[in-house]
Amino acid sequence: MMTKAMFRLANVFAGLMAILIVITMSPTMSKVAIGNSHGIYRIKTKNKLVALTFDDGPDPRFTPAILDILKKYKVPATFFVVGKNVEDHPEILLRTIHEGHQVGNHTMTHPILNQLKPEEIYKELKDCSRTIWLVSGEHPIYFRSPKGLTSAEVQKIGSSLGMEQILWTVTMENHAAKTPKEMADRVLRKVGPGYIILLHDGRLDRSKTVAALPLLLEGLQKRGYKVVPLSELLSIETTDTSSW
Repeated sequence: MMTKAMFRLANVFAGLMAILIVITMSPTMSKVAIGNSHGIYRIKTKNKLVALTFDDGPDPRFTPAILDILKKYKVPATFFVVGKNVEDHPEILLRTIHEGHQVGNHTMTHPILNQLKPEEIYKELKDCSRTIWLVSGEHPIYFRSPKGLTSAEVQKIGSSLGMEQILWTVTMENHAAKTPKEMADRVLRKVGPGYIILLHDGRLDRSKTVAALPLLLEGLQKRGYKVVPLSELLSIETTDTSSW
């Protein structure tokens, strides 16, 4: 069992590693200008490639079922995790990474970042990254502001921590889509090449999301779309940035 002294030492080491990662990665990783409020929400491409992203987990009620579906369909995804949830359910994070999915930073406690002071924004993002690192040994290079509510300051701080801000093009959960089929159809009507699709695996009741996911994956396949890792989609040179 880890003692308090060992945990403090691990935290110090994690902080040093985070600084090293920022120094080594920051000059080349960002596709959006540091100091504006833009985040990547779509990739300009003619290829029928899309990326799946999930927010708000890990959640033992829904994340394992979603991982089962992704495994069945052999589809990759990126999970933007909340640090407190990672602390509560580290085994789900480890399974997520073990099965080949990417993990992003969705803050430590899921606040509205653009309502916080700069030092509070920094702490939320840094603490989440550190928690992910302590559990998995990996440092996230992507982050997403809760509810997509961001600002120039949020963008700047995320970049200073070696992370690129990722938004989305279309979300599956919507008050107008009341059934799993309607949820999947909502995305399938709107989807286009280079889209970043947002789903959720935590916080609220996501049982309809779990039921809709196979319908979405089958619909994408029938329409000739390939789901690729977010990192692969972002490797395409031209990106769209939001004007939020």
